[in-house]
Amino acid sequence: MSTPTTNDIDYARELPFDAPTERVFDALTTLEGLAGWWTPLLAGNPTEGGQIRFGFAGLDEQIVMQVEQAKRPSSVIWSCLTHTGHPEWEGTRIVFELEHGEGASGLLKFRHLGLIPRLSCYETCESGWEHFLASLLDYAEHGTGTPF
Repeated sequence: MSTPTTNDIDYARELPFDAPTERVFDALTTLEGLAGWWTPLLAGNPTEGGQIRFGFAGLDEQIVMQVEQAKRPSSVIWSCLTHTGHPEWEGTRIVFELEHGEGASGLLKFRHLGLIPRLSCYETCESGWEHFLASLLDYAEHGTGTPF
């Protein structure tokens, strides 16, 4: 499967990290890892071809992601099947690309394809991704994130 292309308005971030790329990859492809940085209310199979259902304590919201690709240790791609709180996410794709740097460092290239500024949820979702991407890297680097 090829990596999807982006345009200059999709939400995108590049963040350096100081952990092995395998540790970041595991945080994206295991239930324990996802619980450590995004939300502990989840179920499913976070490996390629699987689906993951995310819930959020105190919110009547669910997100269902299809894992399109999980290529160890360099990329993970999800497709959003359902988002009960922000239906404009449905059909969008979330791409995590991991580049290995020197030693135990690397670079996360993150894109949420289809999350664009004209969507009513953009500012809320941008703020959410800022928090959760930092949580992902804290989890990978220190073993503790700040999940929902």
